[in-house]
Amino acid sequence: MTGSAIEWVEIIVATDDPATVWKRILANLRDLALQSTKSGVLDRATVVPDRLLANSAWNLWEEFLANAPTAIDELKKFWVNATASGTAVLVLDALSLRELPLLVAAAKARGLTPARVEAFGAQVPTETDRFAEALGLFGRSKLFNNQAPAAFIFGGPDVYTDVLDAPFADCVGSVPSTPRVFLWHKWPDEPLIHLHDSKDDGPDIVAAQTKQQLSSDDFWRFVDRVRQGRRLVITSDHGYAVSRFFSDEMKDPDTVQLLRNAFGAKRCALESPATPWPRRNLPPLVIRHNGRLAVLGQRKWAVQGGFPHLCHGGLSLLEAVVPFIEFPAK
Repeated sequence: MTGSAIEWVEIIVATDDPATVWKRILANLRDLALQSTKSGVLDRATVVPDRLLANSAWNLWEEFLANAPTAIDELKKFWVNATASGTAVLVLDALSLRELPLLVAAAKARGLTPARVEAFGAQVPTETDRFAEALGLFGRSKLFNNQAPAAFIFGGPDVYTDVLDAPFADCVGSVPSTPRVFLWHKWPDEPLIHLHDSKDDGPDIVAAQTKQQLSSDDFWRFVDRVRQGRRLVITSDHGYAVSRFFSDEMKDPDTVQLLRNAFGAKRCALESPATPWPRRNLPPLVIRHNGRLAVLGQRKWAVQGGFPHLCHGGLSLLEAVVPFIEFPAK
């Protein structure tokens, strides 16, 4: 496992080729995640690389989408790879790298060895709607009840799509026998993370409940049903950050007010033409992408009611890098 400051410096600044650097960062994060089985370990391990990327090598975040292998790019390759089996994708909303070792361990405990375990990039900003846009959708809900539009990049006459929010035990019977399925489940984001994002003990509750769910028989019965006759990839639209581990709390009054005005207590926002983000900070506090602003690094600021303990939308490694696990057909 590589995690020291010196080793991260070597990975991040040793070469000028952003594609090579991002591949090395993602591979190292995957290895770190697989060995970080205790709550909080991976959050602490990403403080150093997040500070390096935000304060010294911020150009890599500007190159992220163009050069880092993304989950959607890999799903495209997986989807068209012809085999005798069908194909299935299960997106678990806001599943993060923290859950990677839990999934792998639970699978192996059931005699199921993943065919592939990787870490890939999310979209920018690290939000559900942005991931949906990259799939050709105007919102996640367009997949509901097998009504994906023609613009959906994984569509076809033999494809079944759905958005699920029921307990996993109740979802087993809703998986059809169609050769190819694309399912997006709202867990753990809406029923868990957003419920506890402002609570002091929220991160601990989320960590405990995700561990319990991912090792449950109900979850794996659902997984087995999805991969019945189909190769399966489990991935995510984005990860999430635990702000109590953030290493940069903004204190300058003008900077804090600027962030409050643009973002409130969030990590991303639409850029208003009337009030564009001033390009006065070095290192930069935000980057622009497709009319949106995303906060760089582990930065938070004082807001009324307190900054959320669980958040996403910005560009820190645990928000912007997601697990990608392939299982063989059953």
